[in-house]
Amino acid sequence: MGLQTKHLHPLALVILLIFADLARVGSAAQQAVGRLTRLQRYQPKGVQSLLAGESMKLQQRQNFNIASEEALSAHARVELQASYTYRVIAAYFARSDVALGGFEEYFRKKSEDSLEKAQTFIDYMNSRGGIFIFQMLEAPRYDWTSATDAMKHSLAMELDISDSLLKVHRVCTEGGDPQFTDTLETFFMRRQVEHLKEIADLLTNIERVGHKGVGIYILDRALKQGGAEGAGANPNTGLQEAEA
Repeated sequence: MGLQTKHLHPLALVILLIFADLARVGSAAQQAVGRLTRLQRYQPKGVQSLLAGESMKLQQRQNFNIASEEALSAHARVELQASYTYRVIAAYFARSDVALGGFEEYFRKKSEDSLEKAQTFIDYMNSRGGIFIFQMLEAPRYDWTSATDAMKHSLAMELDISDSLLKVHRVCTEGGDPQFTDTLETFFMRRQVEHLKEIADLLTNIERVGHKGVGIYILDRALKQGGAEGAGANPNTGLQEAEA
């Protein structure tokens, strides 16, 4: 302890030892807090851009605020999660006890489409001087019971994507980013409306024919040969006609 304790009163010695122990505990607690504080810099906070401070140093950055960077990063992660999930759904339809190749191909393409959209957001962030932080994705469920089950989950996921796009649009509008809000409106958001209608139509037709028997087999063949429209989906083209 660095002190001469042999001449101290026994009670004083006990008190001194107690305070020494408390000091050690306090020091350990401070070190733990310090470690936690450092780790928090790298832990997801919602889905924020955790290197926003670093990205502010990039030379090409102009009129690209942190809120927009965080919203774009969050949406890229949503698209990556969708790509991962669609790949798992495609694997379900490829199983020998399901054997619906049309649906397998459809969801594999959906996975590739979501991955492409995620990459578009990441590329845009890089072009504006942002930094995308890859984070852990959630493991998708794999216990699908039917085409109806998988399609309902897909529709719910696409609704989440729509909500995320609306948030990105709102944040970028408030942040004064007209270039990207225009891209969102003319490309991403219009396509998202079509995706929702397409999946809803396919779900209706699956429920119409049932998920067992010859009906689902015929629908699967139509999906493989003619895509979603060949299987009876009719994406809303009103926006395209309005542009024309």
